[in-house]
Amino acid sequence: MKLKYLGTAAAEGYPAMFCNCENCKKAFARGGKNIRSRSQAIVDDNLLLDFPCDTYLHALHYGINLHDIRHLLITHVHRDHLYPVDLIYFKPGFTHPAEDYMLTVYGSEDVANTIWGVLPESVKKHLTVQTVEPFKPFTVGKYTVTALKAYHGTDNPYIYAISDGQKTMLYAHDTDIFREETWEYMKSAGLHFDLVTMDCTEGAEEDLSYHGHMCLGRNIACKQRLLDENLIDEKTVVVLNHFSHNGKASNYEDFEPIAKENGFETSFDGMEIAF
Repeated sequence: MKLKYLGTAAAEGYPAMFCNCENCKKAFARGGKNIRSRSQAIVDDNLLLDFPCDTYLHALHYGINLHDIRHLLITHVHRDHLYPVDLIYFKPGFTHPAEDYMLTVYGSEDVANTIWGVLPESVKKHLTVQTVEPFKPFTVGKYTVTALKAYHGTDNPYIYAISDGQKTMLYAHDTDIFREETWEYMKSAGLHFDLVTMDCTEGAEEDLSYHGHMCLGRNIACKQRLLDENLIDEKTVVVLNHFSHNGKASNYEDFEPIAKENGFETSFDGMEIAF
């Protein structure tokens, strides 16, 4: 399997719009891997993960023909992960897909309600939404996918376990350290991950005063429990992702050596991992 990070920032982007903080000024000055667009990824060039307002930018920048994408997983309904307005371009006259083209969007009932709350019936010729329930594996193309309950600030946020039958990954954005029912399911289902991509919104902080995201301190605790529960092993690649300019030492060049010292890789826009 292969995972490509199209965007690796939290909601504001990095540097953030209208911001003059020290992290943003550093990112502007340094450029390169310090510049991050809104969070999105793609598995094996065909399974899209989340749909932020930067999707069109990502498609152009990375040469992704969105007409080739037939499956889209949505983690939750915050606008930096689901920007449903851009799906209106399935409306007849705005775009001309093949007659048999259908994009299937998978997510919680929140996702369906959000999409159909803003889109007209006419887009349904080429767009469908499949509501999925947590802890019930379902098939997406060649993949077996399981929605797991996340710990985040919407009614039904998900993280996803994705397997092609040979390798399995855990896409854990946006979430705090996982809910107990998610831990219990992963153990009872016998899951074992070859790749874990984990929320690190607050950078190198040791802990946070709120719940719903993670920082390096919580990443370390989460990784240790994954090891203790035999859900990963020392060969598992663990990548930290979804960075905010509000995080401690969260510029790529500042954070990467800290993460490496603690056994993590650090994402950047355009990063590809084959596992």
